[in-house]
Amino acid sequence: MKALHVFTIPGTAEAFFDGQFAYLSRHGHDITVAASEKPSDSFTARNHVKSKTFSIARRIAPLEDLKTIAALRREIRQNEYDIVIGHTPKGSMVAMIASLLAGTKNRVYFRHGLIYTTATGLKRIILKTVERLTALCASHVINVSPSLNALALKDSLNPASKQTVIGEGTCGGIDTKRLFNPALVSASTVNALRQQLGISPQDYVVGFCGRLCRDKGIIELLGGFELFKRRHPDISAKLVLIGRFDERDTLPEEIKIKITTSEDIISTGSIYHSLLPQYYSLMDVFVFPSYREGFGMSVIEASAMQLPILVSRSHGCIDSIREHQTGEYIALSAESICQGLEKMQNSGLRNTLGDNGRRFVTQNFDHTVLWPKIQAFYKKISNTI
Repeated sequence: MKALHVFTIPGTAEAFFDGQFAYLSRHGHDITVAASEKPSDSFTARNHVKSKTFSIARRIAPLEDLKTIAALRREIRQNEYDIVIGHTPKGSMVAMIASLLAGTKNRVYFRHGLIYTTATGLKRIILKTVERLTALCASHVINVSPSLNALALKDSLNPASKQTVIGEGTCGGIDTKRLFNPALVSASTVNALRQQLGISPQDYVVGFCGRLCRDKGIIELLGGFELFKRRHPDISAKLVLIGRFDERDTLPEEIKIKITTSEDIISTGSIYHSLLPQYYSLMDVFVFPSYREGFGMSVIEASAMQLPILVSRSHGCIDSIREHQTGEYIALSAESICQGLEKMQNSGLRNTLGDNGRRFVTQNFDHTVLWPKIQAFYKKISNTI
């Protein structure tokens, strides 16, 4: 199977498809990754993929998009790809239009999320229209979560017959054996990291991992943490924020100042993916109050590390836990987050939710569970081995 995967930026491929592409390559896929920049040489070598670059604008740019579509159409026709898979909103749009014009039978829109849900006014209308156009040009749509699947039907983005969710969702799961495995993180490693960050063994550590922006509920998270501190002055608590400040969906300046100056808030910035298990091991509870997700990937990473979860009921988030078994839902308010933190002070409850969470994730979201299902999907729609 000769496959072209189109991304707006190569970082998406490296973050979510590293290893999966190697698996697909071993099963007969001849993969080319197209993006606005070249992926790292280590990524392409490790995954046995080729790469090509095209000018793919992230912003709304009709003239530039038309040029990109024409260039992709030439690429597809010249190389006779059996299947074209589009990822991320703009990458998917140009890929689906170009592959339709090129006459490609199998055109797969890999829907990672719906950004229009937190937009307003004309921008929302434009983004939703682009979603419908992309889905119209696709022969198949993969939604990365059941709730995203349901929202696509509710908002009439595409017919039910065109879309599917592979397994329980995600782009391809996570590695729960060799990476997100608490048994691989030593106590000495955690203690050294505690000392480095100024966290004592007695601290109640609240954690978050993701972009620091409005859409991730950072304003509400800070409000809930501050409310908890005021109500429980006798408890030493720390908030660990893993991730960079978003440059597009920016936080108010006063929130940024709180994050960077508070003695009780530790902002790590971006860290290497391989180091995430160490940071999760510092935490007592993981909080993810996002307004929208394709799927809550950091939630299942934290669950795999045996952490209890507090997560919003937003689409993409609700699929990442089992309520009262692996975590609890919270409303997007400081009060609800504070109440969740109070509930999670019970160490017995934390241990039960954490143990259940690891079982839930290993059974449903490990790479070894999902990659064969993804391969089977591609095989089914293309009728090739």
